[in-house]
Amino acid sequence: MNRNCCFRGFVVQISTTSERRVMAKLDWNDIKVFLALFRGRSVRSAAGELGMSHSTVSRHLTDLETSLGAVLFTRSRDGLLATSMAEQIFNKAEQVETEVLDLQREAASLDSVLSGQVRVTSPPLLSQHMIMPHLAAFAQQYPGIEISLHSSYSIDDLIKGASDVALRSQFNPNDNLVGRRLPDFVDRAYASPGYLSDHWFDGNQTNAAWIGRGVADPQNKWVTNGPFPDAEVRHQIPDMLDQAQAAAAGLGMVSLPCFFADGMEGLVRVPNTGPVSTRPVWVLTHPDLRTSVRIKTFVRFLVAAIARQEKEITGETI
Repeated sequence: MNRNCCFRGFVVQISTTSERRVMAKLDWNDIKVFLALFRGRSVRSAAGELGMSHSTVSRHLTDLETSLGAVLFTRSRDGLLATSMAEQIFNKAEQVETEVLDLQREAASLDSVLSGQVRVTSPPLLSQHMIMPHLAAFAQQYPGIEISLHSSYSIDDLIKGASDVALRSQFNPNDNLVGRRLPDFVDRAYASPGYLSDHWFDGNQTNAAWIGRGVADPQNKWVTNGPFPDAEVRHQIPDMLDQAQAAAAGLGMVSLPCFFADGMEGLVRVPNTGPVSTRPVWVLTHPDLRTSVRIKTFVRFLVAAIARQEKEITGETI
């Protein structure tokens, strides 16, 4: 039958002649002693390798055998002989050893690695209205890291090595980059209360006009998929921040991300309309930086912080 043993979160399945199944929580020090005994085949050898006394090694072995309910070694003229139980658990114990040592090495390197600079590039709307508090919180938690922020829409700054981390809205990120996907960002229709009261809305028909996006989308393809596909497009304003100000001033309707527009004074959602568009957003890094503890720590922190704002991003807060 099978016996299951848990090595501090690692489950080892052991075949035995017993019909019982036991879950035993084992101490890492016991596992270290077991590995040293298995490799050296003597208490003296294990004690020398681990810097322990003979009695301490023997005590850990006794504790381990008690936890497992089985004998792991027998004594002979040639030293300790591993039992079939010991043979079966040796490979799993080595896997535990590898994981623990990797964790110890990474933890030991944090103090020396978590310093220096992280160069971040982000669209202006995200940097100014979403991630700035997260950058401040990260800097407070990791005072040895200096943040350099550059507002940009281009991915070239990351590919060419001018930035370490980029926030980008892309359906298909560059295959040469490593990415963590954020919650999909939702855009809805907004206008000023006064503009809405001065125009009529009947289903998907209206005499209100959209504010155009200029060179950012010269053909206005987003209009046909929106709530008013036949609405006129007037004026051309490429920058989102300018679009928001123009709509608040009564220039027309505008499609903006919920996380930003829902909290902006002077703007309200156009009634009885759903999402205009949904866009995937990624936190991207260059593959050469995937082993950098500093960059990995920053990316994990930022992704987790933004994920907690999912309801704001998708517009579910209203």
